[in-house]
Amino acid sequence: MPLTLKKIIEGVPSLGSYSGVLHEIEAVLEDPSSTLAHVGAIIEKDPDLTARLLRLGNSSFFGFPSRIDTVSETISLIGLQQVQDLIAVSSVIELFDGVPPELVTMESFWKHSLACGMAARLLALAKRIPKPDKFFVAGLLHDIGRMVLYTRAPAEAKEIYQRCAGGMVLMREAEVEVLGFDHAEIGDALLAAWNYPANLVDMVRYHHAPLSAGTYQMESCLIHVADYLVHAMELGYSGERMVPPLNPKAWERLALGMDVVESVMKGVDDQLVDVERAFLARVATKA
Repeated sequence: MPLTLKKIIEGVPSLGSYSGVLHEIEAVLEDPSSTLAHVGAIIEKDPDLTARLLRLGNSSFFGFPSRIDTVSETISLIGLQQVQDLIAVSSVIELFDGVPPELVTMESFWKHSLACGMAARLLALAKRIPKPDKFFVAGLLHDIGRMVLYTRAPAEAKEIYQRCAGGMVLMREAEVEVLGFDHAEIGDALLAAWNYPANLVDMVRYHHAPLSAGTYQMESCLIHVADYLVHAMELGYSGERMVPPLNPKAWERLALGMDVVESVMKGVDDQLVDVERAFLARVATKA
């Protein structure tokens, strides 16, 4: 029986180790009398999550001028929705395990994904788009379909990998040859099943074909450009041996100068160690 999109995402849980924390936060927020201190108290019950958020809050990623000492302060400065998104992202990172090491290492995969999220956020900041942290989440999850492929269909993933061994075939092209669909479509199906917002789902679905996106074409172009920059910088490794081509019309759609590219690449370089320290501590320990 051929592998279908429905089959490949079947059984993938929606949240990892921090799902309980997120559910507790949602329950507290249903009470109109709840405060940031109540939310902070829930997070602080998990020492690892507390340390993770404080590391990120005090990192160059946000660049706050003074030190943050409490989770409540982190929430007030970053925003509750952003904190919830960061917790959810942490859960997703720790959700997948058992990737065949000859395909990709977890640490390298998530390094690429984090760098893409950072580049996307910096591009959004350069364009002065509201809520730029949503682009960090979209960039980080842009290749989530490939992680599903590695863990749910390792035999097919190895066949795809072998077809790309000569370095002349893009991995997503080989995915279509073997499966009939690619990792972007897997990501689209998974995030839609998880009830993620439509703009984030589209950014993941169309990160290789941004001009095919509808309502969220500009957002998809931004993720496309961020992914291209991170591949060109050779930060991490998602399984793709070649730099996926940049669609020049996607670059034109963003209407940004080359000075922005230089600034974004420098920003990713400057912030990556801090962000890896916040998100990948337990992944590195597993590796």
